[in-house]
Amino acid sequence: RVVLLRLASRLQTLRWYAATKRACPRALAEESMQVFAPLANRLGIWQIKWEMEDLAFRFLQGDEYRRVAGWLDQTRSAREAAVEAFRADLAADLRAHGLAAEVQGRPKHLYSIWKKMQGKRLDFAEVLDLRALRVIVADVAGCYAVLARVHERWPAVAGQFDDYIARPKPNGYQSLHTVVRGDDGRPLEVQIRTRAMHEHAEHG
Repeated sequence: RVVLLRLASRLQTLRWYAATKRACPRALAEESMQVFAPLANRLGIWQIKWEMEDLAFRFLQGDEYRRVAGWLDQTRSAREAAVEAFRADLAADLRAHGLAAEVQGRPKHLYSIWKKMQGKRLDFAEVLDLRALRVIVADVAGCYAVLARVHERWPAVAGQFDDYIARPKPNGYQSLHTVVRGDDGRPLEVQIRTRAMHEHAEHG
């Protein structure tokens, strides 16, 4: 409980600096990035991890943060329209095949985009999961049934599949991740998980 309170307190502090537009002390932002965000990740609290990383990224590397944000803003309306069309198409397709599922659009976080670009030496256009969907089902069997249907409906991108259900991450995270090419030929990531897996991923 104490650890959770410390994480929440630090996130609130970062939010305060962002809201008031005051300069965040560099040591505080570095500690948030190097200690608090990894701790939230280790506990499986994705909601705190991603927001803390984005805020610390904003304070530590403002120019890079604004550069990535600018790229996203330039493509935001087109990307959101494409994701919504894909989401509606997938939801209807799953219903037509008797697969009960909740299909959501999923935003990609600024720091994770920048980190992937740096780690894999990618251009912005080469990041394959800028457009992403999340599918939530009742049980593990439903996860694999949805995966099979997704791969029947759209061609999978080679080398872009991860089974974190069979092989969970060290923090307990479980999900199926695949990247397919939509009808427009562009890549889109699909994450598939049960409700319990989703709650664990978001809140630990």
